Amino acid sequence: MDHDEISLSGKSNLEATPTASNDNTLVMEKNQWQETVVDDTPTIKSNPAASEGDSAAAPTSKFTFHQKITFLSVALTSLSTWSTYSVIAVFFPTEAAAKGMSPTVVGLVFSSFSVASGISAPIFGKLPLFGARFVFLAGAFVTGGCNLLFGFLENMAPGATFTAFCFAIRTLEGLGSSACNTASGAIISFTFPENVGAAMSLLECVIGMSFAIGPAMGGLIYNAGGFKLPFFVLGGLVLVCFAINYFLMPDHASEHEESGSMVQVLKIPAIWVLLLFLCTSTVGFSSMDPVLSPHLQQLGYGVVGRSLTFAAFGAFYAFSAIPLGYIVDKKGCTRTLMVLGAFGTVIGFLLLGPSPLLNITPSVVLIGVVLPFIAIMLAMMTIPTLPDMLITAKWYGVPDNLGLIGIVSGLWNAVMSFGAMLGPIVSGTLTDHYGFEYFTTVIASWFVVVMLIGCFFGVWEYRCGKGRRLPKEGVGVKASSTEEEKVLLLSEEA
Repeated sequence: MDHDEISLSGKSNLEATPTASNDNTLVMEKNQWQETVVDDTPTIKSNPAASEGDSAAAPTSKFTFHQKITFLSVALTSLSTWSTYSVIAVFFPTEAAAKGMSPTVVGLVFSSFSVASGISAPIFGKLPLFGARFVFLAGAFVTGGCNLLFGFLENMAPGATFTAFCFAIRTLEGLGSSACNTASGAIISFTFPENVGAAMSLLECVIGMSFAIGPAMGGLIYNAGGFKLPFFVLGGLVLVCFAINYFLMPDHASEHEESGSMVQVLKIPAIWVLLLFLCTSTVGFSSMDPVLSPHLQQLGYGVVGRSLTFAAFGAFYAFSAIPLGYIVDKKGCTRTLMVLGAFGTVIGFLLLGPSPLLNITPSVVLIGVVLPFIAIMLAMMTIPTLPDMLITAKWYGVPDNLGLIGIVSGLWNAVMSFGAMLGPIVSGTLTDHYGFEYFTTVIASWFVVVMLIGCFFGVWEYRCGKGRRLPKEGVGVKASSTEEEKVLLLSEEA
């Protein structure tokens, strides 16, 4: 290595995070808000799942058969499990009221699912202790079984008995869904180490579509066969997916791998900022559930119109996830996307009300334009968070293995569940006391705060964090002694 090469290797790069390919060749992967001085060669642990079947010859397909089967297995199960979560939104409140349940208790029944998911997700994140395949299959089995059981609640006596069983089954279903979804995120990240953003965006597309079609499907099946049929059909679908995945799903865990350290991950300041963005975007998405439909009704929307509006909202979120995942993988501009998404969401919520600050008259056309825009902006905040959390944790020296992926996936699902629980509570309370237009104004104001936190943290991280120090020693393989001596001599001369 001559002097020019040493100078180039020590040059700062504002948009680069060091990673490495399997041949230990230095690769610069773009990431926002960091200035990196690189003088050794970090390596990312080779993923046998991703390289299975590869040879020295040029591969005939970008993805291996193992990767394709894994994604198909996870996508089918995610579509069915998330559809069972959203299917009750249309008809359960009416049926529950006939059984003597108040609207407040109905809301608590809905929230019990998210509470159970949020609490248990970090526990299921300890995937190497259980095995990712086992957690995935067990969660799917419990979710499908609980849906079948929920169908029999129609035969329960009204009052306390019906209410108690609703809470019990819904909570158990939340545990099963949490296990399945936590394992899904970890399995996808582990199987597609070079395409985490694209793979997760496709999975988010599937999840978004389940939210779009779940309520409509539930209403149609309910009209055709009553209370039991939606749960029997969708619960049976989940169990069919479980049976198929029992034979298709490969094993992704290694008995020799250690479980990740959640404390080590949570000590990283950037992780908290990323989780704040994730929680905020989930609150923005879920806050629409209890208040948007009455607002649309006031504007003259009928039942079909409201249903199509909700479906379009979920569909725009789902399909925008695909190009966003591609951008995350190819450009690495995760933090930029999140800040721009927050800024766009501020504009969207101010127009949705519309806010009293704007002095605009609400209209059907305005709603039709603003809601898809908000969905896309929320996707911009959500999609980059998981890949960024993995990159950040590896930078700070957390071992890159299934343990890390499980911990990050568990935290990600826990925060999403917390946001899904918090959103309806906040929107319902604000709308009841102040009106829909003031609710959207308050939500927009909170997005402004989160956007500013992201910007100021980016400046701090560049000036005092990643931009001013080398990655932790655990990230990569040390350079040879000769290279180390050259770098030390160069730094001393400087």
